[in-house]
Parts: sequence; C-alpha cells; structure tokens
Amino acid sequence: MLEKNVDMALIGHNYLSYLLSFDLLAKNKKVLMLDDERMKYGPLFGRQVCELERAFLKTWGEDSKVEPFINLDRYLIASPLYFHVDNSVVHLGGSPFENLMELCRKFPLFFLKEDGKIVFNSSAEFKDQINNEFTSFCQRVGQNTCRFSSLQSISVETFLNHCPVMIKELFHLFKINIEKIFSSESEHWEYKTFIYSAKSFFQSRMSLRSSEIELFHLFHSIISPFYKLKEDKLNEELKNIFEERGGQLKRTHVREWKFYKESPWSIELASFEGIIHPTRVSLLGGIPEKLPLKVFPDNKCYKNVSSQIAIDEKSILEDGIYILAKNNRIGTNCALMIFEKYGHYCHVEQYVLKKKGQKISFFTKELLDWLHQDFEELIPAVKSFSISSDFKFGDEVFVAEGGVRRSRIGLQQLKKVRIYDTSSPLLKKKLNNVHYFGPYKDAHLGLFTTLVDIKEAQQFL
Repeated sequence: MLEKNVDMALIGHNYLSYLLSFDLLAKNKKVLMLDDERMKYGPLFGRQVCELERAFLKTWGEDSKVEPFINLDRYLIASPLYFHVDNSVVHLGGSPFENLMELCRKFPLFFLKEDGKIVFNSSAEFKDQINNEFTSFCQRVGQNTCRFSSLQSISVETFLNHCPVMIKELFHLFKINIEKIFSSESEHWEYKTFIYSAKSFFQSRMSLRSSEIELFHLFHSIISPFYKLKEDKLNEELKNIFEERGGQLKRTHVREWKFYKESPWSIELASFEGIIHPTRVSLLGGIPEKLPLKVFPDNKCYKNVSSQIAIDEKSILEDGIYILAKNNRIGTNCALMIFEKYGHYCHVEQYVLKKKGQKISFFTKELLDWLHQDFEELIPAVKSFSISSDFKFGDEVFVAEGGVRRSRIGLQQLKKVRIYDTSSPLLKKKLNNVHYFGPYKDAHLGLFTTLVDIKEAQQFL
C-alpha cells in the first residue's frame, strides 16, 4: 500500500529523479515517485554524457553511496558523433586528441594562431599529454562542482582555475577565433552552423550567441569523448536501492490536482490507490504540457518529431549518432535533424518550432520533404530509404535564442519557471512548492546545469 501523506512527490521516472530522491531519503523524507509517461525527458537530454557530466555523476554516487553511479561506466557506451554541416562532415566522440585533430582538419580557423599556424601537432607526446590532462581536468572540476558549487558561484573561472596550461591555451585560442568568426555577418557560415548544431546537441539551446562560460562548456563538449547512457538498465538498479531506502514507486497517471493556498493539497491517481497528499511536488521531464499545469514563461522552443526509417541495404553508413545542419535552416520552423543509426534502421528526430495548437497532420508533407532533401544532400551514402513508422511528437526540448538574465559572476541564471494550475479555466494561480527540473528552464550548459540545479535544490526541499 502506498503511503498517502508524503513529503515529496516526484513526477517523472528517470535517473535524475532518483538522484533527487536519495538525498531526501537520507533526511528521512517520505518520497513517492510517479512514473507518469506524460512527464519524461526526450531521447537526448540526460542520455548524452561527456567527461564533465561523467565525473559529476560518479562523485554524486560516491557521496550518496549509490553503487550504480560509483560504477557509472558499466552503463555508458562510447558512441561516435557525425556532424554533417553544409559541405563538411566532422567525426567526433573519440579521444580528446582525435577530436582536436578532426576539428583542426575540418574547421582549422577554430585553432589558428596569429602566425597562421594551427596549434595541433601529431606527436605521441602531444597526444598523451592532451588526453591525460583533459581527463584529469574533468575529474577535478566534476568533483568540485558536485561538492562545493551552486549555480550562482559557477563562472568560467570555476573551470579555468583547474585548467592545465595546454587546455587553457587551446580554449583561449578557440574563444578568440570564435569572436573573429562571428564578427563577420556574411562569412564563415559553415563554422557558425557547426556551433549552432553543437550548442543544440550538447546544451539543448538553439542559439548563435554564447557567453564565455557557455563557450568553455561547448569547447569541452566537442573535444570530449562521448557516451550514450543505458538509462533503462541504470534505472532498474536504482529502483532497487530507492525502495530499499524507503522510497515508493508507482506507475500511474495523475488524474487531478487539488491546491490549497496555492500549495499542493492532494493528487488523485488513476490507479486504485486514489488520493495522496504531498507537501511538495517536483516535475522532472520536458515540458509538462500534457499535465493540467501551465508553465511560465512560455519559452520559444523547438520540439522533436520522431519517426523511424529503414535504409537500403546497399547504403554504406556507420552506426552512430548523426547531426544534420544547414545554414539556411538556422532559426526557421524546421531547424535541425538528429538521427541514430543501428543496423538498417535509423531513429530520426526532426526539431520543429513549437506553436500553439500544433498538429503533425498540418505539416506532414513538409516533414517528408525535409527528410528526403537533407538525406539526399547531406547523407549521400544512403541510396534510398522508406519510412517505417508514423510521425509523432516526442518529449525533447531545445530552448531557442531569446532574452537572458546574466549573473554578475558569469553563468547565465536559469529562468524562473513558474507553474500555474489550469484545472479550472476560470482560475489561474501561481503555485508554491511545485518545482521543475529540466531543459525548459533554459539550462545554458545542458545536462550539467540541471545536475547542479538538482544538487543545489536538495538543500531547500
């Protein structure tokens, strides 16, 4: 039987929900996790892990004594990334040395010195140095930010103070050259398109503008090894620990909410347990638009439309994740396409501008034309393909470029997401003790920002 009176109801079943729950359980809080399929993250957010996030999660596991996070590598799979940007193909996701070499080959202006020479050299000594120094740097920063940092205290100096000389020099060169590239409105659009697509993928933000700390995080992401998280397997292990420590998990829908003085009073579940009474509620997922709640501000953002295609057996295309970007799509209704190939199938995500009253039936032909055009122009190795599933909206959120609030210290502050009760059309009230964690907060450093946000919030929940 479920405990009806709980301190925290977590809506959304994912490893970030478990992270939030373990510290609450350690404080003897009563925690109920609701696996409501209407509240979940998209196929990318939280599952794309670079070295910094890997170190952060492992440190959190050590401090909370959660074995699956301590041994996180068991749930990570190294995966290649292929950025198809206009006329260039960039293969990333390998070692820092391999990624830097590829970037210097395909986008040499990123690391061009004033004397016209590229900073890269292919010696074994340089290779060992950059691989070792980058890994140890990420471990130090991941540990320190997990244990001692808040969103307000994180700045670019947080990273640079731990940065080896070689990595610091590479970043400063990258930053200076990015500023030069973006100072020209009519030139270097291939470079700008790559930055736009990389920010979308690693930071869940569709933007051409970057603060210094965003640039450093992006620099780290594109030269870092890349891992896919096997979240289903990880969640199975975390579920056992969660229940052993006193947490409750229920797969059901939230049928109705009741609030008293703008705070949670009761939640009616679709299951036989009926009504529960939480003191606080936390939402962990994309946009909670499928629940009877309204999120403010209504950020301009892109949503994913998912489909599956079967490619011709004669097509020569490596398994991996592909990011397709063209400069004439930046900022348009159809901005970016990402797909993962496995065998003769590809799981495709097309990112479209979110609009009120949007239905896929309104623009199915546009999606089909976009799919055929970009595969024909950017993936010539695919000779032909057939669509083997219907188009459907997913749960991914990429916040689009807009107005931002900047902290004096450096990190752009997360937009305050206010939750409103919309169960009654005549009554709209801002809710207290209802929290949201995810990319819709406009997390400028992607998953890393959300991890710090959850870690910091535990002090006050």
